[in-house]
Amino acid sequence: MEFEFWGVRGSIAAAGSRTARYGGNTTCLEVNTPDGVFIFDAGTGIRGLGGRLEQSGTAQCRLFFTHIHWDHIQGLPFFTPLYDPDFNIELYSAHDVIGAEALETALSDQMHAPTFPVPWDYLQSQRSFHNVPAEGVSFDETRISWCALTHPNGIAAYRIESGGHSLVFATDVEHVPEGADPKLVDFARNADVLIYDAQYTPEEYATRKNFGHSTWEIGIEVANKAGVESLFLTHHDPTHDDIFLDELAAKAESVRPGTRMTKEGLRIKLSGAI
Repeated sequence: MEFEFWGVRGSIAAAGSRTARYGGNTTCLEVNTPDGVFIFDAGTGIRGLGGRLEQSGTAQCRLFFTHIHWDHIQGLPFFTPLYDPDFNIELYSAHDVIGAEALETALSDQMHAPTFPVPWDYLQSQRSFHNVPAEGVSFDETRISWCALTHPNGIAAYRIESGGHSLVFATDVEHVPEGADPKLVDFARNADVLIYDAQYTPEEYATRKNFGHSTWEIGIEVANKAGVESLFLTHHDPTHDDIFLDELAAKAESVRPGTRMTKEGLRIKLSGAI
């Protein structure tokens, strides 16, 4: 299993020299297994991934959505495989968070005139929508399950298991008042990797409760309680520049050595220690 970050920002893209090292694109994660390319969320980062897929000759991908807030779908109209008649795209959403029909409506609505010139029905790719059932879904050697957590309008965390490795993607997650969400701790139990929403500092979170996001301290608590091997903190606030994120990374590293901030272009292969 390999994974790469194509977008690591939350709320809105934040391009510019002050965010160049960590990246300014909104959420998009690529996971590769022997069963192909799996993409999680379609923030602005998916545009670059689309170009890479077209160049590589890949003709199929499976795209999973954690939820349909705009920063997680706004890059899809610029995903060039959508316009390729030879490309097959399977789109998935967790059944109890947002159904496949609602997902298709949300994606097509953002491409309606007058806000976008190319309508959804014009797209040439082969597309199909699927609900991920409560028990998860399997693709030969790869299994993907999900867990509903706390975020305005709902959110699904995903667990990807393949080749004896496991990765949990928990973006846009708010912890419970007591700290780490027990549901997420159970869901991430003994995972190789946890990618966790740490949009706010603990000080910022005090004035942003119920916004649907968490902190690096709670991310560490989840990882420690779940026995996770490697923790990656993501969904960086658009106001947090590279210097600010360097400082947060140092704080997190001092509490849990090995904790890393996500950045665009970071690619990890799970074949042993990472």
